[in-house]
Amino acid sequence: MNIRRIISAAALVLASVSVFAQAAPSGRGYRLPINLPISLSGSYGELRATHFHSGIDFRIGGVVGASLFAAESGFISRITVSPTGYGNAIYIQHPDGMTTLYGHMHDFAVNTTKWVREQQYEKEKFAVNLYPDPLMFPVKRGDFIGRAGNSGSSGGPHLHFEVRDTETQIPLNPITEAGINVPDNIPPVINRVSFYSITDPLTLPQTRLLATYTQPIQDPIIVSDTFYVAVAAIDRQNNTTARLAVSHYNYYLNDRLIFSFVPDRIPFDQGRYINSVVEYSEKQLKGVSMIKSFTEPGGGLRQNIESEGYGLFILHDDTIHTVKIELLDEHNNKTVRLFKVKRGAVAPESLISDTNALKRGIVMPWFLPNRFESDGIRFMLPPGALYSSILFESEPLIFNGAPAWRVHRNTTPIHNPARIALRTDHIPPHLTDKAVIVTFNANGGQNSIGGTYKNGWIEASTGTFGNFAITLDTIPPRIVPAFKNGDNLAGRSYLRITISDNLSGVADYSVMIDDKWILTAYDPKNRRLETELRSDKINKGKRHNIVISVTDGRGNTNTLKSSFIW
Repeated sequence: MNIRRIISAAALVLASVSVFAQAAPSGRGYRLPINLPISLSGSYGELRATHFHSGIDFRIGGVVGASLFAAESGFISRITVSPTGYGNAIYIQHPDGMTTLYGHMHDFAVNTTKWVREQQYEKEKFAVNLYPDPLMFPVKRGDFIGRAGNSGSSGGPHLHFEVRDTETQIPLNPITEAGINVPDNIPPVINRVSFYSITDPLTLPQTRLLATYTQPIQDPIIVSDTFYVAVAAIDRQNNTTARLAVSHYNYYLNDRLIFSFVPDRIPFDQGRYINSVVEYSEKQLKGVSMIKSFTEPGGGLRQNIESEGYGLFILHDDTIHTVKIELLDEHNNKTVRLFKVKRGAVAPESLISDTNALKRGIVMPWFLPNRFESDGIRFMLPPGALYSSILFESEPLIFNGAPAWRVHRNTTPIHNPARIALRTDHIPPHLTDKAVIVTFNANGGQNSIGGTYKNGWIEASTGTFGNFAITLDTIPPRIVPAFKNGDNLAGRSYLRITISDNLSGVADYSVMIDDKWILTAYDPKNRRLETELRSDKINKGKRHNIVISVTDGRGNTNTLKSSFIW
């Protein structure tokens, strides 16, 4: 077995330096969309689960209702109402080629609300995506457009504010583009720096964590002659305790730039490439997003990355070298940390030279479509699904007494969705329409990814490797209204109903009052329906019959019939 020659190294942290440089952004001079002291709970470019945060989040005091105003003159070009994503959102198109977005709103201005409600009743849908005529809703700078809220996938009351290039819809940094003057003389904070050895980076990478630093230290670190670094960091701003985004990552070897990354102007369809620039295993195992210098051959965001030699640090001699980590925020506040490094014999063995390893797995090149088939399973990876080539491994398992599979490791990212098919021999034929593919963990927790049955197989799309099995979902959703049959609800403006499903999730719902469809908002994060009570749709002072129907992802339907006085 061929073993790569590795030589000893040591690393010494020399210093951590912070530079304060508050810079007032020029930008376009837009006004603030909110009349509150500036305090951000989220910033542009933050590292999220499957994307980079595309705007900034304004705090609104922990409660919904803060008034929102047009940042600049223009017209409302798009309005969305959704149980997920931006929830209630308004898009305003401006003559300067920009579009501003106001997300997670509680409600809209009266004229907008009236038109949206008409569209919802016409379509008999709560969730709508509307494009009004440009002449329908003109706005002037500072016009009231609605109130901030907690709709959609919001984690708490706030305003999500974006500035986009209208033609491309690429999100831009609102602080620098709109000229929002956010007080900030606090530099980024380095939470963790890790060193990884690597072999065969462009063929079949094998990595090993060498050392991690959370604080400056003076003890030497052993590194290999070829290694890369990964950095976990946040930015801080005045008037907030939020953990915000670093705007510029620079990693040097002896003052020579090895890697640079700027999370800026990233198109929405490229957001998932975040998994190619973070150390994905750390993200999966510890929930820590670390920007790594190794630029994998199948990774994306090349327009945001400047690197030498795929972002790898290569030491050619036994002398001491310096690694410099330099981080900046959008106000040019800077933090620098220096390490002294020397090479040493610590690299992992190459998988290419490990005959036994190659016999156990299947080499899947990153640049090709890949397929795995065995008794009872088919797994198909399209081109572009992998960032680096992998040695694919799998094994049969048992889950809840039925056949299951471990498909590689969930610490390896998948970019373009894979297809998985499992044989349904153990499922009674009359129940195949209730079968779903689930992912499961060691604790027995499971999550449905759905699936379609055909000719003895159920097939679904997956964005991760992991453990997979087939489970039946025969249980209909649960419906619990916050009123009793016959209650007098005079004075209320809505009905509240709790709904939930045990596995495949709520797929559809409807609320009928006196045989008429009634607008009902759905808030999945709180598992709640809110049915409006309005005199233009329901006659007041009478007993009304209500029918609530909820269907899950496998067609199981629960219908509750009740009545109330209003």
